[in-house]
Amino acid sequence: MSFRQKRIWTAGLALHFFLVLSFSLQDFAATVSSAATPSTTKVEIFLERLESIASTGLGQHLSVDNPFRQFITAYGDCTGIEAGYSYFAPAVPGNSKLGFELHYPDGRVDYDIPVVAGAAAGYRLATLLDHLRTVHYVRLREALLQTLVKSIHREHPDAVLIRAVFGVAELTTPAEYDAGKRTSYRALYVYDFRFRPATRSHTPGPKE
Repeated sequence: MSFRQKRIWTAGLALHFFLVLSFSLQDFAATVSSAATPSTTKVEIFLERLESIASTGLGQHLSVDNPFRQFITAYGDCTGIEAGYSYFAPAVPGNSKLGFELHYPDGRVDYDIPVVAGAAAGYRLATLLDHLRTVHYVRLREALLQTLVKSIHREHPDAVLIRAVFGVAELTTPAEYDAGKRTSYRALYVYDFRFRPATRSHTPGPKE
């Protein structure tokens, strides 16, 4: 192997490990910040900065048409390094929750949650929700939620508005748990999807 080939292989290996480290730091910051309590303000600031630095290195602050961002995204998808390893275990789902508020023409309001057919589908849904909280591209996040809302609307075709509420769990410390406090959920994103009863078409409208 020539010296030039060695330099190319070294540069490629360095880029690969840089992307692995950047994706890992971003996933680590997102995982820990979702479990942070209001008393850890300094930790939250540090995690936000860490996630911002990792996102910058991955080109996620650039426009979606930027060639560098497209290359990093394509490389991450092909190699699978964007999947993340929350606490060093492959794709362990986080404490995310998605609920639906269904509104009917007569003013009635009902509630529902995503329903899956089996354990395998449940694992895939939990993994999707785990990664949904790290999606910063608003239109992509809306499109992902829209696919879940469509399945709910098939179960409730008379609903004229379906409000999707996505949140993460705020975990308690051991001392708080002993004091009687239990896990609560904090809403991150709220989207309204409107439907026309006659044609069953819809116009999504994000509310954040």
